[in-house]
Amino acid sequence: MNLCRLELMKIRLSTYLCAILGIFVGLSSLGILFLFIFQMEGGSGTPEEVELFANWNGLLALTTALAFACFSILSAVIAAKVIISEYCGKNAVVLLSYPVKRRAMFGTKYLIVSSITTVSAFISNTLVIGIMYVSAHIFGIMPQMDTEHFFFTVLFSGFLMGILSSAVGMIAAGFGWKKRSSVATVICSLIAVCVLANCITISPRNIIWVMLAMSVIFVIIANFVYHVLANGIERMEV
Repeated sequence: MNLCRLELMKIRLSTYLCAILGIFVGLSSLGILFLFIFQMEGGSGTPEEVELFANWNGLLALTTALAFACFSILSAVIAAKVIISEYCGKNAVVLLSYPVKRRAMFGTKYLIVSSITTVSAFISNTLVIGIMYVSAHIFGIMPQMDTEHFFFTVLFSGFLMGILSSAVGMIAAGFGWKKRSSVATVICSLIAVCVLANCITISPRNIIWVMLAMSVIFVIIANFVYHVLANGIERMEV
């Protein structure tokens, strides 16, 4: 706990809280806009558009995909600052000289990155869908409800999205570690987001299973990257 407290003091958490707030406001604005898109089109469109904009599962998939993109990049940015810049920069000598096990220190840093990402992504996505639902009632726009357990679908999808975003950030950190570059970490997350975000909207009615499968795969990869980085830090010379 002391390590976590010290690390949180070092990274200026307020900076990332402002970023999270900005993401939340942006997603809320886009979410409300999504509600009106189908109405402005006169209720017509391609089957794909109808599936995404005319029912809550589609709107959830769209919003979750955008949230995943934002929080994956945020996770990579935090990892670049907390891990890559620390171990590949001028502070490495001081950091490795601490009377603390290197693996424990690295584990604390990764725990902070993953916790901030997962918790903020879950809360943001849940609140955005809640705001969309209230707005739909206020403006008399009621997309179709294709599931009886939509509330739990929102909760599970938000939680899995947070885990997936955290995993992408860790994988990006592995790439940044190899290149010894914080910029490479962010670029890797951008590439991953471009490929993976569309996968979330493939089957809106099965979003839980789609995200669960993606989360399991990428958590396994992230776990492998974590151990590679931990072993690399153990072998670093002061």
